[in-house]
Amino acid sequence: MTNEAICTAVIEALREARYNESTIFNYQGVIRRFYQFCSEHGMTEYTPSFGNLYANDVISKKTGEFSLNRYYTQGRFIRLLDSYYETGIFDFSAQLKGKSVPKHKKHFQIYDQYQEYLRQIYSNENTIYYYEYELLSFFQFLESMEIYSADLITVKIIMQYISASRQNRQRAVLCGLRSFLRYLNRDDLLTSISGIHVVRVKRIIKTLTEREVKSLSELVDSKALSLRNTAIVLFGLSSGIRACDLVKMKLSDIDWESETINFCQSKTGNYVCLPLIPVVGNAIFRYVTEERPVTDNDYLFIRENSPFTPLSGHTSYYAIIKKVLSKASIEKNDRIFGMHFLRHNAASTMIKNAVSVGTIASVLGHSDPNSTDIYITTDARNLRECVLPFGNISSEVNV
Repeated sequence: MTNEAICTAVIEALREARYNESTIFNYQGVIRRFYQFCSEHGMTEYTPSFGNLYANDVISKKTGEFSLNRYYTQGRFIRLLDSYYETGIFDFSAQLKGKSVPKHKKHFQIYDQYQEYLRQIYSNENTIYYYEYELLSFFQFLESMEIYSADLITVKIIMQYISASRQNRQRAVLCGLRSFLRYLNRDDLLTSISGIHVVRVKRIIKTLTEREVKSLSELVDSKALSLRNTAIVLFGLSSGIRACDLVKMKLSDIDWESETINFCQSKTGNYVCLPLIPVVGNAIFRYVTEERPVTDNDYLFIRENSPFTPLSGHTSYYAIIKKVLSKASIEKNDRIFGMHFLRHNAASTMIKNAVSVGTIASVLGHSDPNSTDIYITTDARNLRECVLPFGNISSEVNV
């Protein structure tokens, strides 16, 4: 069966099974990446072995780091295709894919203990998966050299591993190594890589234009959006909150008396206290009192239809934001949509309003204020003032 035929069949099966359009939209995104992967490998016919190759392609092309979203969505997608390939029926029942683990017994023991160590430090599963993946990659390298004891790891081996890594992966590799070596208390190896700094290319952040901001504001004011989606958009534009934090946001996190929103960031573990500004507070109040289904569920934003569970992950918020921007006639134009796009705009707005970088870092919940510097690239007007004039430059060449 061709890749195109089996992918067309899975979308039709999802529609027949009456899956939500947001879920189908997510699968269509996975299929687009799958088609690109097929094109890169010159494959037109589907086989389980090729599907497994795609399922394990979990390194983000943009960041060079392990992507938990790719791990889940691509794995689930390929398990569906495999069920159809083997039985002629798409099995939509819950299927658990065992996590990859080290093959060698000694590596597995270290890996298992390292997982416990990570869970003592981090609460965010994405962060834990990130470090787990980096250790698995390192163990694969050690296995190729037949090294199974942590005591046998030397500076030379560490340098060989870094050198063997792709350039866009080296930053993630170094981060993973530092964490693992701290766990091992190998200060000798930590010292050997302490002076290595990989060049990090910072792109210019793309945000909404003034025309697009006006178009989006007019859409919100027109009452054409649901109260839930209106509150989500205004929340994102004003605070830059991440989707993973909105997923866990509860009604009890909103202090109406002190007019604040209090929560612990999933990614960093930082405690954040945001002011509940009137435009956001009013939008949330209207949603809760006029539209939100009556349920014992304490989560703030929930599904519009039964079962009234929390929106499932950042993909649901991506679909909502993409739909809203499309209604506002805002084209994607090589920009990253979703809550992170609104986060960029929130930071950009604060920069343009001369809010200090330290304050912006606190609002966004950055552990390192230097992470906020990238948003300075969105302030074109002030950046122009930094450009040195080229007038009065001599045309003579001194040899």
